[in-house]
Amino acid sequence: MTAVLTDGVQLETLLATVFHARLGASSHLNVLRQSGGNDGVHLAIGPRCGSLGGSFADVSAGVVLSNYRTIVAFGDSYTDGGKHDGSPLDPPVLVPPDVLAGGRSTNGLVWVEHLANDVSATIKDYAIAGACTDLSLWPSNPRKVDFLMEMDTFLGQNNNLDPDTTLYAIFFGINDFGDYNSDGNHMPQAAQVVLDQIRILSSPPTNGRSFLVADVYGLQVHSTDGELWKQQIFDGLSQFHANNGLNVAFIDFSRIWDAVLNPQVPPGFRAFGFTSTDPCCAVSQCTVSGECADPDHAFYWLVNHPSKETHRIMADYVEEVLDNCAV
Repeated sequence: MTAVLTDGVQLETLLATVFHARLGASSHLNVLRQSGGNDGVHLAIGPRCGSLGGSFADVSAGVVLSNYRTIVAFGDSYTDGGKHDGSPLDPPVLVPPDVLAGGRSTNGLVWVEHLANDVSATIKDYAIAGACTDLSLWPSNPRKVDFLMEMDTFLGQNNNLDPDTTLYAIFFGINDFGDYNSDGNHMPQAAQVVLDQIRILSSPPTNGRSFLVADVYGLQVHSTDGELWKQQIFDGLSQFHANNGLNVAFIDFSRIWDAVLNPQVPPGFRAFGFTSTDPCCAVSQCTVSGECADPDHAFYWLVNHPSKETHRIMADYVEEVLDNCAV
């Protein structure tokens, strides 16, 4: 991901320093969520369910996690498991002084890996840190990678995946919104890129049937143009379900970010079990020896990048949407 910090410095530029310095069933899932694991960090809010065809909300139309044997993931650093070609991911191990666990921009598994693990599915991850939807829309994006490149890699492999047991997970928008201030409002075109790729994936030869789109474009920041980006994607998913019979889900992670980071939105970060919302590893101290005193209860691991505990509750949130927001 790329985000603009308060001093105007883009996060992906700072992350380049980090890379350079490197030498079952619903009831069962509910038990896992409430078992006291994840170092005591847990969801303190639930999804805001809605219905397709209306205002964007958390919703699932036919996406049942336990049905899938394969999850194909596209996105940025929030979804990047350290490999970008769908091959098996490296163990999420921190090897000092590196702070990227197996190449991930966090200290453990990313959210989509948890989804796959929870139902013993194979994860094929094509996400790349720093990716936006389409570089032609965002020339200021510091890392020259986008959704279209990820799609080229996936489609070039001629994967023969069972449409009935494959879920396509798509998570973009953070870098697009990060470039918005420099390149102008191309969020409508970016939303169309996402919908166009779903159309391609749902057509021969891939014939995908199930799509999950997640969003937290501005982290705790909301804007009119950003909200319209979400609505456009949500409307597109509604049409795919109504007209093409696709199984679709929309996940609004801003519910977590607002409740944790916005002091005016309850219940606040401590209700989740976090002790800090500061990045555990500051960019100027990005070695494991420079981490914060309580990494197991930090919301962010790197600047604006979720910790492994946060990634776990992100997956929990997805599962709650799929369980409780079915239409």
